[in-house]
Amino acid sequence: MKIYLVRHGQTDWNKEMRAQGRKDIPLNAVGRAQAEELHEKIKDSNFDAVYASPLSRAAETAKIAIGGKYVINYDNRLVERSFGDYEGKIIVAWLDLVEGVDISDVSLDEIPRGVETAKSMLQRAGNFINDLKLKYSSDAKILVFGHGGMFRAFDWILLKRNGNSLTEANNLKHAEIKEYEI
Repeated sequence: MKIYLVRHGQTDWNKEMRAQGRKDIPLNAVGRAQAEELHEKIKDSNFDAVYASPLSRAAETAKIAIGGKYVINYDNRLVERSFGDYEGKIIVAWLDLVEGVDISDVSLDEIPRGVETAKSMLQRAGNFINDLKLKYSSDAKILVFGHGGMFRAFDWILLKRNGNSLTEANNLKHAEIKEYEI
């Protein structure tokens, strides 16, 4: 099975370096243009299913990119990591803000001020991947639209990484597509 991960297009908060997390921030004009460019890249591709985070920046990227060719399955497991009390704040260095805690540490069971743990993100991503394996054939092609933080968790699992930090995983650019083999 092949899974194609696509990070949402740019938002104003991305541009301002604000932590979005679960805040439902829409695409800006650049983000919509990025989704249109992606549409041109994938319009002749065929997928067995399309999934997206229900947050508007991912949902709109999906709608533009697929151009009405597929039904979009919205899945809450694809929403971005919660950044708790930090959502909406300009973030330059997380380590300076979260009481010196590395929020990408995959061994932590808790992070101060309501930040979702990397461990929780890995569990969500793993559950989603396992469900795809049960639902689709080994030659299926699945297109998934979501968020940068969550896709680090997907990358971690799909490439069988084994370090201590999600920062070791690949980060997708806005409206970038990356193929993985499951």
